[in-house]
Amino acid sequence: MSQFRRFFQRSTESPEVLPLITILSVALAGAGFMTIHQARSPDVVWNHKTNSEPWQHVREGDRVKLAAYNQKYERPYHRTEW
Repeated sequence: MSQFRRFFQRSTESPEVLPLITILSVALAGAGFMTIHQARSPDVVWNHKTNSEPWQHVREGDRVKLAAYNQKYERPYHRTEW
């Protein structure tokens, strides 16, 4: 942990590095969120033997989109089987 502490102490000495750290951390967080979101979508088949067509388990009224504007959905899609 001393390396992280030393890195952040040096970055406060040179403030031009702070926007780069902020942009990279937001980009990594967004990439992680999108990876998890796409892995949980009904389009992805994780187990071909027991659940070869997971999109068949989407009920009517489930929201599977990332953002749905001006549309009425009853509930978000929740994947039970991986």
